[in-house]
Amino acid sequence: MEVQWNDDLAIGIGIIDDQHKKLVERFAGFSRAVDEGDMRRLEETVNYLVGYAIQHFGAEELIMIRNCYDQFDQHRDEHSWFIKKVFGVYCLLAKNAPFSPEEAGELRDMLYNWIVDHIMVKDKRIAVTLNSFGGPLHAEAKRP
Repeated sequence: MEVQWNDDLAIGIGIIDDQHKKLVERFAGFSRAVDEGDMRRLEETVNYLVGYAIQHFGAEELIMIRNCYDQFDQHRDEHSWFIKKVFGVYCLLAKNAPFSPEEAGELRDMLYNWIVDHIMVKDKRIAVTLNSFGGPLHAEAKRP
């Protein structure tokens, strides 16, 4: 299971694209760690995801709020779902609880689906919507 950064993943908002690119790079290493049973790299990725979720979602949500994005509530609910999933895994690992190869595979599948659905579809919709108003944080744009 592999995803590489390409233009299809870019949404056209620089800071968000930079963060997505780093997530895609981390996913590649995480996927290899799952295949190899490398718990150290798996834990490093989960630690990264905790910080990523807070920092990235905060930036994305700020852009949505400042631009009165009409799908903000639904989008934020998806972010909350992601955070809860990552938090659950983080707590298991922090407590040295068993984390099976099957659970690692499920987390990999969740991340893969997040990249191809949430980023390529939901996040791209943010950019399309904002660009129809002149781009993110465009103060003169008229909002519906």
